[in-house]
Amino acid sequence: MPLSSLAETLADYARSEAKRSSNESAGTLHLLAAMRRWHEEGFDQRYPGLCERVRKQIAAGRGSAISPPDLLPEVIERLETVKNVADAWSLADLLVADFDLTEVAVTDEVDSPPETSRRTKAEAEETTTLDTDPLPFAITEGLISRAAGITGIEAGEMASLILTAAHSVALQILTDAPEGLFDELCANAGATGVERVDATNADRIVATIASSSGDGAGRVATQVALALVEVAEWSAARDAEVTPEETDRIDTVRLALREQLADRIDAESEAMVAFEQKFAHLVGMESVKTEIRRRVDFLVVNKRRQKRGMSTSPQRMHMAFVGTPGTGKTTVARLYGELLHDLGLLPTRNFVETDRSGLVGTHVGQTDEKTSEVINQADGGILFIDEAYALDDGYASQKGFGEEATNVIVKQMEDRRDRLVVILAGYKKETLEYMNLNPGLLSRVPTIVDFPDYSDDELMVIADRIAERRDLSIDDDAKPALRKILSRSRNEPGFGNARTVENILESAQRNVVNRTSPLGNLATEKELRTILTGDIPETAPPRTKVIGFGPATYL
Repeated sequence: MPLSSLAETLADYARSEAKRSSNESAGTLHLLAAMRRWHEEGFDQRYPGLCERVRKQIAAGRGSAISPPDLLPEVIERLETVKNVADAWSLADLLVADFDLTEVAVTDEVDSPPETSRRTKAEAEETTTLDTDPLPFAITEGLISRAAGITGIEAGEMASLILTAAHSVALQILTDAPEGLFDELCANAGATGVERVDATNADRIVATIASSSGDGAGRVATQVALALVEVAEWSAARDAEVTPEETDRIDTVRLALREQLADRIDAESEAMVAFEQKFAHLVGMESVKTEIRRRVDFLVVNKRRQKRGMSTSPQRMHMAFVGTPGTGKTTVARLYGELLHDLGLLPTRNFVETDRSGLVGTHVGQTDEKTSEVINQADGGILFIDEAYALDDGYASQKGFGEEATNVIVKQMEDRRDRLVVILAGYKKETLEYMNLNPGLLSRVPTIVDFPDYSDDELMVIADRIAERRDLSIDDDAKPALRKILSRSRNEPGFGNARTVENILESAQRNVVNRTSPLGNLATEKELRTILTGDIPETAPPRTKVIGFGPATYL
């Protein structure tokens, strides 16, 4: 049975782990270490302290093999079950359970392995390296071999092309490239005797692989692109500070690789397309996606620097989402939380949505307790505060309940900054004014994302999606009438973007029912499902506030 793209990556990492310890074959212990290399933030969040124990056992079982290691049959059998990210984590749970059962039996060997005294200095240095975090390099011999097989290019030449491309990517990120950078990249990839080639050909290697006629070309090309993105992130994590300019340059690398892949991106490969998978279904929002992706890039690179004991900027993931109602703020907040969890930056997918009424009490002392309770519910995930500006009591000197709630939130934003994300949402002017009232709040929210109103074309796309979700069809002759009322509504008070579309179609659906009810059971299925011009209301129904997701998920 052929392995999935994700399973192939894990297999590459497992072989690499076995090769580092000179083992003849890669077993389940190497596979467990491979799981950590694949997703180090998520692994360490799920299994704190396990990485070091695994590395010690691998070091204790060091061999003397020279030839490349093979995968043990049981490892292949386990990898065949991995089709997606959820399967990978299920496998990790099983491996961890097996590891815990055998740990005691192996501990004595770890404490005093008999061959320790006979190790050479080089071996000792390599063992020391094993006890540290491995660089999460996705360029492996296995990947190079698959790329060579797909294209018919000789393996040595393919190694030169891919690693030269990696060198070019690193140079795009680093402002001061160190000497021997190419050799360092080769060493991290486990490649020896590789020579740099002309960058003109190397920089288009992803396109070369993607356009080849071999089976699975798109998947392998995507894997190479993913590996080059990781080189960009690794490069950004090397210097003294992760800057917004560096995360922008990483985005430039991503976009260039996507251009090379064109329509051959393999969605099964989760790393580079994880963000796209989360946000691709959203209508419009290009500026929102760009801002979210830029912040996530910064957080991931910052986390990697932190794990290597390097200096980092404060890890604050809080945001303010500003804009008019119905622009997808709640939906994006939920997806942002899921993405942070998938990347190992948040321990849970908790999502709690609230507003002033959920935070403020009716008498002295109740607000502190009520706000703390909501924060505890959201702990480990996202606390989304809709119409956050309503916490501004408007008092000049007297402290109100809204200010009391704000003070509790500000303190917990700092105390729980590694495990809680607070997102303030609401109209732009009012939200920014509220944030400026509390310097502590303003300093703890590093990112403000502006959600623009949808264009008429985008609202029509949303209308089609809502209709499809309701099992309705908008007649072509009715669409001009719908567009007209949407265009007119945006200039009226209370315009709610996508929520206005939802309300209009809900009213139109009721009109369909009223129009067809005299026919009773003689009405055809098409008549019951089709919105005609006369079903479109003359004015948009008033917007009503909704707490929760519901219709917002069609965005």
